[in-house]
Amino acid sequence: MSETVLAELRKDILSGKLTPGTKIDQNQLKQRFGVSVIPLREAFKQLQAEGYVDIYPHRGIRVKPLCRDELEDLYLVRAEVEALAARLALKNLQDRDLAELRDCFEQMTRLTDAGAYKRLVSLNRKFHYKIYQACRRRHLLEILDDLWLRSSRYRNLVTVQPSRARSAIQEHRQILEACVARDAAALAQAVRRNVDETRKMLGQAPDSEHFPASATEAALR
Repeated sequence: MSETVLAELRKDILSGKLTPGTKIDQNQLKQRFGVSVIPLREAFKQLQAEGYVDIYPHRGIRVKPLCRDELEDLYLVRAEVEALAARLALKNLQDRDLAELRDCFEQMTRLTDAGAYKRLVSLNRKFHYKIYQACRRRHLLEILDDLWLRSSRYRNLVTVQPSRARSAIQEHRQILEACVARDAAALAQAVRRNVDETRKMLGQAPDSEHFPASATEAALR
């Protein structure tokens, strides 16, 4: 049962259902999952170890606030890891893979034109992973999975923003064109640019919008 609780709470945090800085109502969770406090404590200890919650003795548990330093770390590493995965994957991409990439890109374009930005989140992952999985490097993909999981709280903030969604379409077009041209250098550059542009846009957010101005403010939220 504790594994189920852990999985659901992690999902709520990563999806944004439990927003950064939110104080978690443990009584509500006990009713929701039909469990005692013990499975919840075990889940929270694991979430704390993963960096998703802060536990304050006698004050409760809060979803860990977003952090500019973590944002920079995650996206700087992601840019290089994803560029490497894409470069290694290119030689393994088949014509059917390129056809699926093109279809995914066209869906993303239609959704962006229609303003259906929330639906872009899953398609964005599908597009990128269609490329990355072709690298056939298990350890590299495991690292990539962890980076995507940890950065999803940040990424979801901008994927649904109209201005970012529109500029991302052009970046994905460049990625697709590089795949079709079988140009490994252009592909790595396009992938790196896509990650960097997301990092830059997130980094421009005011403290009061997504990031606490200080650790003290985060604890008091």
